[in-house]
Amino acid sequence: MTWLPRRIRGHFAAVAVLVFIPLTTLAISALPAAWDHWRYWRALELPASDTTRLVQVRIADEIFLRSGISLNDLRVIDDQGSERPYTVYVLGSAKKTENLAATLHERSFVPGEYSQAVVEIKGDAPFHNSLEIETPEQNFIEWVGVDASDDARTWRIVQERAPIFRFIKDGREGTRVVQYSDNNARYLRLRIFDGEKQFSISGVEVQREVSSGAEERVPVEVQVAPDAHAPAGQSIWTADLGGRGIPVSAVHFDVAPMEFVRCATLATSNDKKEWSIDGPGQIYRFHRGEKVQQVLTVPIPYDGGGARYWRITVENGNDGPLPVANVQFYTTPRHLMFEQQPGRSYTLIYGQERAEAAKYDFGERVNAEARMTALPGKLGPEEVNTTWVDPRPWTETHAVFLWGVLLIAVIVIGFTAIQSMRKAASNTEA
Repeated sequence: MTWLPRRIRGHFAAVAVLVFIPLTTLAISALPAAWDHWRYWRALELPASDTTRLVQVRIADEIFLRSGISLNDLRVIDDQGSERPYTVYVLGSAKKTENLAATLHERSFVPGEYSQAVVEIKGDAPFHNSLEIETPEQNFIEWVGVDASDDARTWRIVQERAPIFRFIKDGREGTRVVQYSDNNARYLRLRIFDGEKQFSISGVEVQREVSSGAEERVPVEVQVAPDAHAPAGQSIWTADLGGRGIPVSAVHFDVAPMEFVRCATLATSNDKKEWSIDGPGQIYRFHRGEKVQQVLTVPIPYDGGGARYWRITVENGNDGPLPVANVQFYTTPRHLMFEQQPGRSYTLIYGQERAEAAKYDFGERVNAEARMTALPGKLGPEEVNTTWVDPRPWTETHAVFLWGVLLIAVIVIGFTAIQSMRKAASNTEA
């Protein structure tokens, strides 16, 4: 191009750069043809290795919004476009509960003070730390104290006061489980501090709960807004998680220093019409001597089902609303682990609504120790697959066109019928 004038050569170079940049971006942001139905991807940033090893990355919240709580469409591919087996897990989430054989002995009542029951743990009592009270009572909230003894004569306090409740009329099963400090005493004494009437106890189940200590929960970045039109006697907050999928493991209430006991109900929905109760619980703070008994977090079973809309209700009764400074959602991090091969690079792809969950035996071949010691990596920023092809069938993606064709067909058939009727009428007159 030396024969071109300098100004023209400069314009040509600028155009070449503008053309080259989109092509380069396209080359970088396009997935292999076998994965053109996957809409999003992230680079897996891992240190280079000359040996095969296990690596793991934490799954970002945004991926749940694209994939849903089940993560069915997650795939790991290498730089040759080959699928690599993986497993998704929660660190330190193992929990084991063992029921111990126990007999309920004394059931008595001290008017004006408490109902009492004595439980004997059979055999050589192992360590235990919780019990569940069985009762036919339907609607109640009571405080329970637990004492332990080796001989049923000398008692020591293992739980000063803990709440149990159930409100069947409001659709809340509540909780009848009481946690107490670990001990291996043979006898337990329960006291329900309601002196008005005897509290009916039909049975007690003693348990030993062992937990490995779950990974610390992390906040979910979501705006939780108070409802200015909440009914009298209730405080309500609402939240929109922005899409289906983010697992919520707990809701925490930041309450100003004061004593209180309130029931909290968590409801979820995907359309703001049909609501389901996902986390009935109780929050409280009170003093007993120099000790402060406090629970400000309500755990969520099954991660809330990945619902989009949340409604948190605190029952105030005739008390004034709690001075809640903040309501915070928390999630327990999920990790993805796979095997890194020497000289390979990897990509995490997702965003394929028609994909079924992948099934690998990799998760069965690695143990808890391997999960704990896997080398941590990082997820790169989210990228869009520029060659994405909608996985839905043509009839779904072009529904408007099909309706148009149907409308035209109806018009043509109608016009033909009218013409036939007119022709038949003319023949009759003739």
